[in-house]
Amino acid sequence: MLAAKRIPNKPRYDYVKRTARKILLSNNINSLPTDIDLIFKANNIILFSESEAEQIAMSDLPHEFKNNKDIQAITQKRIIQGKSIYISIVKDRNRVPGNVRFSKAHELGHIFLKHFEEFDLPSSLNISNSHEYWVLEREAEMFAAELLAPTAILRACNCFDKESIKSLCNLSEEASEYVICDIRRDYHLMEREKAALECQFDDFIRNKKYLLLTSPAFCGNCGAPLKPADRYCIMCGFKTTNNVNIDKVFLYPTTIPLKSTGRVYYCLRCGEIDLPLSSKICNVCSAPLYNLCTNCNSKLSGNDRFCGSCGGVSSFFQSRLLESWAEVQNSLNSVHKNQILNYRKINFWDYIIEKLLDKNKLDVHRALFGSCGYDDCGKLIIAFESESNNLIDKDVILDEINAICLPYFDTTYDDIDIILT
Repeated sequence: MLAAKRIPNKPRYDYVKRTARKILLSNNINSLPTDIDLIFKANNIILFSESEAEQIAMSDLPHEFKNNKDIQAITQKRIIQGKSIYISIVKDRNRVPGNVRFSKAHELGHIFLKHFEEFDLPSSLNISNSHEYWVLEREAEMFAAELLAPTAILRACNCFDKESIKSLCNLSEEASEYVICDIRRDYHLMEREKAALECQFDDFIRNKKYLLLTSPAFCGNCGAPLKPADRYCIMCGFKTTNNVNIDKVFLYPTTIPLKSTGRVYYCLRCGEIDLPLSSKICNVCSAPLYNLCTNCNSKLSGNDRFCGSCGGVSSFFQSRLLESWAEVQNSLNSVHKNQILNYRKINFWDYIIEKLLDKNKLDVHRALFGSCGYDDCGKLIIAFESESNNLIDKDVILDEINAICLPYFDTTYDDIDIILT
């Protein structure tokens, strides 16, 4: 048997966060709140509530665990037929579900961070009862925070306030406050890990499914999610007096990406890239470069048709850069006949297109915006619905796509073809 390692002097932040992300990836967690019980089951970790454990044992649990208010869960390691078996017991009586979830994730932290194996601990009770092990407790807390509220996903959903995290991740107020404190730290996240996690959550993020959990209400006319301060629906302009139940909700995709300043990357009408920094309209076709309320001049998001404060029409909608909510619904509800089912769809295609903006490859982004990507045994197939996008430099496109795919996904394509659907 290998000698037990020395407990670190301080928490291993990068190691802890990276391990939590790997567990999310390996267990195919692709939405929030994290299915914590699934992770226990998928990894053959035995989980009991306090009540279940007492029923099986037909007696009360040990006094040092049951009556200690500072200990909410315990995990023990057993060697059975040469294999390590972990058994976790979590207190559930008189506790809110969010706190119970955090306790479960905390115990998983001790297991997946190899606290039992590397430091020769028979039980997490040893950790909880000793000041010597405070570093391991802190690591388990950090692991739980990242597992239940992954930083990369919260950022992608623009979810940083306590109430949103509480709703999105199904946490208690206490656990949500802990997550906020942890998320403010600058943990180094490798781009490949971030890309893999965001791609696994792509449907949840891109189709805004998180709004089903964080929005306080939904428009009674078009079903769009509403923000607490909205007096008017940003999609249809109706006053927000009537709300609808969750069955009538409609999630509208974001079609116009904006810079952090609220400005477009290039003109949405003519495609002009060389835009004067001080200009609010395109110097070629006069299309708006900012989505502003035409009534109160407030800066709006790229998807807003109306101002949530005063109900005024947005400049993008007035200039017909955005479709009406009814047109969007009809388009998304219509059945699209896919003519290229023989090819494997590239699930992270939209993510690649988005990365082109981050790398300032505006010409390539403009050429590929609205396309779909497919893999034909190493050959990149790009599908368009319009012939106008067919006049592109294939070699340039292939080079730029590979420049993103190699570091992020460890993938490259050796040829390219353009087709129409």
